[in-house]
Amino acid sequence: MSKSTGVALSAMDDTGKPIDWWFIYKVAGKSTASDKSKPTGLEFLYYDSSGKKKLAMSPNQIGDPLKGAVSATLNQIYNNLTDPGLGWFFYNDEDPLTGKTNGSRGHTKGVLCFDMDTNSGFWLVDSAPKFPLKGKYSYPETATQNAQTFLCITLQNADTAKAIAAQMFVAQQPNVYLASSVPAAIAGKSDPREALIKNTITTDTTAYANFIPFKSKGGEAFRCFAKNKHWDAANDDDFYNDLVGPALAENLNVETWEHGPEPGTTDSDKVHTVVAMKSVDLAPLGCNPSYQWSEENDHAKLAITARSETGLKYVCVGDINFTKTMEKRSGGTVAFICDGLWQEISSILTAVVPRTSNPVKNSKKTGKIVMK
Repeated sequence: MSKSTGVALSAMDDTGKPIDWWFIYKVAGKSTASDKSKPTGLEFLYYDSSGKKKLAMSPNQIGDPLKGAVSATLNQIYNNLTDPGLGWFFYNDEDPLTGKTNGSRGHTKGVLCFDMDTNSGFWLVDSAPKFPLKGKYSYPETATQNAQTFLCITLQNADTAKAIAAQMFVAQQPNVYLASSVPAAIAGKSDPREALIKNTITTDTTAYANFIPFKSKGGEAFRCFAKNKHWDAANDDDFYNDLVGPALAENLNVETWEHGPEPGTTDSDKVHTVVAMKSVDLAPLGCNPSYQWSEENDHAKLAITARSETGLKYVCVGDINFTKTMEKRSGGTVAFICDGLWQEISSILTAVVPRTSNPVKNSKKTGKIVMK
């Protein structure tokens, strides 16, 4: 992972070994346990690319600095903070260093890390406020009470990190609060990774709403959808109704932080819909104890192909809520096809309630995005 070790960067699984990608759903501290115990808010469900088709409760806690997928992955940074070949940046609109929210930047959270010497990298997309912290791995107490989602991908190479950074520079516009030095290999070359390490984003106000395809080290296909805050504000466009749903050509169920008016169910193509889910119940997974929580205690940014669909089984993990306030914020989601994970998530999202208030205006005719 550095010049001294020659070990490539990777997402690390829940036992601390390299893995192509993993998904985590952290339990809400405000959830109800089937055995009447009190949740800590550090419990989490885990699923990865190993082929074991089960979303299961991890034996670890997300705050453990030595055990578990999140700490094992991020310790590649924490244990090599002075490595000159390692490039990385932490971004979160809810800044853990200042305690303040940067509303002018993207509603986006995560870590992008790359190593020029081993031509490797990983990308962590999450929905945890004020995370990651400075210095060494820990989990903020302020993030324990609500549920959150995490997706970590081992990138095909360092150039994949560059392509992701290029989109982030113009679209997600992240608030970078902590970063490495700029690796010499990219310094002074107009590289978007350098710009973001320096917490710089575009000053261009041109609207952006699109996706980029990329692959993991293992060849898994992903698509990162993103929009900036300048995207058709006058037309009242919603991220899921007007970009993700029509592009995937699937009805979607979303589980996000819904503290505010929602855009309505109708997509701009007038064919597909987006429906907000109301709660999460882990009982179908066979967890013991099982947990249940309401969407009002869920800080997840999760969308899946609706259960009613017979098409492709998409899972989307990102940082945009299904609320009207998000129309004025930048951000995105990472979509991929995974039947096993889709099946497990689909089984725990409950109480589908179509929302018909505040319908999306369909004044803008958008062409369908063809995905390859």
